[in-house]
Amino acid sequence: MKSLADIVHGKADSTEPASESLAVRTQAGVRDSAVAILGTAFGASKATEFAEGAAKLVTDREFLGELEGEIGLPKSGETEDEFVSRAKKAMFNMLQAKLK
Repeated sequence: MKSLADIVHGKADSTEPASESLAVRTQAGVRDSAVAILGTAFGASKATEFAEGAAKLVTDREFLGELEGEIGLPKSGETEDEFVSRAKKAMFNMLQAKLK
């Protein structure tokens, strides 16, 4: 089975250019979202700096390995929505701890 890091850093599917991995798209999305949300409160330069750090962190192989270890496999009887919710919560907690 592929690791979470391998999935994120591999090509999303065979129809996309090699440079368009899930990691590239995720970083762009995190940067854009963080700047849009935080730009007004912190100013554009601080928001951009934070966004860059967060974007790199969520696609970092070590971070993804830790997240995968934290999440584990779906629990018996756990729905896909419950698994995703648990994974999001784990990622949020890890981001909060690392970005303090």
